Amino acid sequence: MDIFVLKALVDDLQRHLPGAVVSKVFQISTDTLLLRLWRRQDWRLLMSTQTTLPRLHLTTERFQNPSRPPRFAALLRARLQRTRLQQIAVQPYERIVTLTWEHPDTPPLTLIHELLGTQSNLILVDSEGCVIDAFKRIPPRQIHHRTILPGHPYQPPATPPQRVSLADVTCAHLEALHQHNAFDAPHLQRLLVGIAPRMVTELLHRSHGDPQACWQLLHQLRHDYAHATLTLTVNTLPDGTQHVSALPLTHSATACETFDSAQDAVAAVYQPYMHMTRDDDVRLTLQKTVRQRLQKLHKKITNLESDSQKLHTYLSYQRYGTLLVSHHAPRGATSATVVDYYSPDQPMLTIPLDPRLSVAENAARYFKKYRKATNGLTKVDALLTQCRAEAQRLAEVAEEIAHANDWPTLDALQTALHGAQPPVQQQSRAHPKPSPAQPYRLFVTSTGAKLYCGKNDRGNATLLRQIARPHDLWFHAHGHAGAHVLLQTQPHENISQPMLVEAAALAAFYSKGKHATAVEVIYTEAKHVHTFRGARPGQVRVETYRTLEVAPQLPESVTNTDRQPLAVADHRSTPRL
Repeated sequence: MDIFVLKALVDDLQRHLPGAVVSKVFQISTDTLLLRLWRRQDWRLLMSTQTTLPRLHLTTERFQNPSRPPRFAALLRARLQRTRLQQIAVQPYERIVTLTWEHPDTPPLTLIHELLGTQSNLILVDSEGCVIDAFKRIPPRQIHHRTILPGHPYQPPATPPQRVSLADVTCAHLEALHQHNAFDAPHLQRLLVGIAPRMVTELLHRSHGDPQACWQLLHQLRHDYAHATLTLTVNTLPDGTQHVSALPLTHSATACETFDSAQDAVAAVYQPYMHMTRDDDVRLTLQKTVRQRLQKLHKKITNLESDSQKLHTYLSYQRYGTLLVSHHAPRGATSATVVDYYSPDQPMLTIPLDPRLSVAENAARYFKKYRKATNGLTKVDALLTQCRAEAQRLAEVAEEIAHANDWPTLDALQTALHGAQPPVQQQSRAHPKPSPAQPYRLFVTSTGAKLYCGKNDRGNATLLRQIARPHDLWFHAHGHAGAHVLLQTQPHENISQPMLVEAAALAAFYSKGKHATAVEVIYTEAKHVHTFRGARPGQVRVETYRTLEVAPQLPESVTNTDRQPLAVADHRSTPRL
């Protein structure tokens, strides 16, 4: 949103929202809040600090919220509940919106929404201008020129010295660019604060490169800005994307539609992407978290492998110590040449000595290093096993995140990844909560057989513990992290080859090998799949199996009935072979 779109939208909101009371505060994603307000009807004000698409507008969409409110959302619930919106305003020619809240028993509070790209933020400020808390805290000594922490005075972002606000721009600024042969979109964009790149290009297109004509357009826009007479246009570009602006984009748009209401124009552009943006944002955040943890683990594994190699070189020190016990050499010798009785050829072996120690003391020193090496190897090997297992688990979680296609699954993965447990809440008898999404997918083949496919580690464990019968067939992509697939069969049923291929192709599709041309899939009866002592939940051992080589795909003859409710236990596990 540039300064013109934001001003038109805030003018529209100012006509409807003042006097509204806050009823609920939700954080629907890592960078988006939803305020539910009541003023003769239910209003839903969405406030996003997304880096690529910061925005503020009303929405009619309903979102499934996280089970536990994050820090800033919980603070706003405590501070803004039952407060009344006194005023919503935008700082002149800036992308900063202030919402002032009042309550009869407490001093007024101000919620500041900065829509500034990478520096977008939401900040709650008290009546004295001190920060209560912020959506994104900025500690001192960062690249930013200000600190945003609780207890610090709020400081608005500074305007770079080379840039000019629309309130201060004059025709002389444009003439100066023209004289330096810099009257083009990049230079004009760097000069003016808060104007979208497409808007700058449109101004240059309409002015035909004339600074005076461009100044007249800016002057008219500034007049409309000051008198709240801006009208917004939704522009459809040749690639089908839509952009909202204060002028029709005649230089690039294939269709332009002007709206009387700024809220309607903004909703027409952003509403279709609401859920997609939320889910994609959570998915990217989870993938980034997994990627960072994997990088740290791989670095730790590399260091441990280096330590293991170094400790293995110390294992020969027991032989050195034993050979030195029966050898005599004067103190001060730097080496001792002895017969290596441990080698079949019994060659002469030169052993380094510390000249400050006697031969016996050197032997004791080698024995001590050998003991430290053996003890160290035990610990290093245990850590290596633990780190490799954790890396394998994170790789499987990354695969689950890539396949997650709904909010409940992403929310469950987010909770599991951060080790958080949702709080126990009492259900209302009048309005019972909907049952949680099942941790597995359910498909029906062309013959009517049921195929269960684990969505995540919890779903994989559920298939074996609660759904699988001894005669059912269990499938898994061999050598790849992925989902367990269960084909329900009847005792002594003769399974056709096409049905086996359908189930195997499904297991290959929901695995790390989904992009390969062909994947080897193992299958066996569920009675041959077992957990074992010391295994993490979901880690299994297969007694006997057969293999199929299939192309990873979703078979056309299989129907997804994923939403069919089935009772399962809610516990975590990890899919492993």
